[in-house]
Amino acid sequence: MKNYLSSSQMTLRMFAADLLVLSSILSAAWCLSVLNVSVPKTLNSTSGSCLLIPCLFNISKEKQNILDSSPEVTWRRGSLWSLYDTDGFTIAHRQKEPVMEVVGDLRKKNCTSVMRNLTSLHSDRYYFRIQAVNFSVTGTTAVHINVSESVAEPNVTVPVLREGEEVNLTCTVPAPCPSHPPNVTWAPALGGEVTQRTHLNADGTQSVSAILNFVPSVHHHELKVNCVSVLPLHREDRPLLSHKVVILNVEYPPKETWISLTGLVWLGDNVTLTCQSKANPPAVHRWFMKRAGVEEELSISRVLSFTAAHENTGEYICEAQNLYGAMNSTNLQITVLGISFTAFLSILAALSLIFALAIAIVMIYRRYKEPIRSETNQDQNIYANMSASAVKSEQLQSKPCEDKNTCTINPVYAFKHDLPDENIYANC
Repeated sequence: MKNYLSSSQMTLRMFAADLLVLSSILSAAWCLSVLNVSVPKTLNSTSGSCLLIPCLFNISKEKQNILDSSPEVTWRRGSLWSLYDTDGFTIAHRQKEPVMEVVGDLRKKNCTSVMRNLTSLHSDRYYFRIQAVNFSVTGTTAVHINVSESVAEPNVTVPVLREGEEVNLTCTVPAPCPSHPPNVTWAPALGGEVTQRTHLNADGTQSVSAILNFVPSVHHHELKVNCVSVLPLHREDRPLLSHKVVILNVEYPPKETWISLTGLVWLGDNVTLTCQSKANPPAVHRWFMKRAGVEEELSISRVLSFTAAHENTGEYICEAQNLYGAMNSTNLQITVLGISFTAFLSILAALSLIFALAIAIVMIYRRYKEPIRSETNQDQNIYANMSASAVKSEQLQSKPCEDKNTCTINPVYAFKHDLPDENIYANC
């Protein structure tokens, strides 16, 4: 008996569920046949701002006359769907609903509305509803509304940038609240002109774009440009900012093409020449050698390597080329010296040895000659002193001497003239 009752209960429950599903399907089908609403699937806004909900609808011909009687129009929240039209729907629930204003012309079947003073608590699914005397119907198509504390990042469109060709950089941000649109600009302006425009999108929403018109140059390549959006809010906080940085990629022909080479070139050296150039997209490099007035193409590569031989003497030229042009480097004259660097070092070492030996011989010679010069100088000094003394003695000898006792004897003079002592004083 218990099993039979359980089976009966299960059957009743299944029947009730099927009936509820069938009722929902029939109700939805009836609503759809009476009221068909067209709204965007998702709309985003910011806390403290407002939100425009584009809305169009169709109503059955039998009910179109109610549009002339100024029916009541509202939007119902999906999270409170089961509470509407019941005693469970309280004032607290009513306060959770946003301030809503229908700005569309209902007689033209335009149900466009504006939600004001939004907060993050207002994020929900919303359904459009028309209510008149002895008639009410709610649309089955919902619009999902997201309310956040921040603003979306701008959407930036950058075309191909070529040097010297005028272009537009476009920065676009949503304008969910048309009465308080964001202010969008570019920084830096790159010497161009910034224009701000408001657009009506296909789904009825609006957006604001800042268009930067300028002429790119090679100096703009890899430059960072910032799109900034400032959104005014109905709250005490500062305006919300959003931005997006773009790194410019400017295409231009080769510039500043040159050849790099380090050191002299000796016979037998491994030589590496590198062609340097600035170009975007990167350039293709070709090597040429000019000798005796004849120019010859060597290879297609950025680096040219060879072992130095006499036939490598000549003028080397590098050509850089991309889609936008070509540029040649200045001619680099390479003269391969007649000997190898190893042989040059050997000769240099031999010359250094000879020079060192010559210096050593000169030092030894100078050291040997120094004593002889010293002795000769001493003899010359002695002789000079003796000569001076003899001259002085002769001067004294020729001078009369009045007093023998006061005369000065000059032994040198006596010795030189071989005179007896008494003759020394003959004149005294």
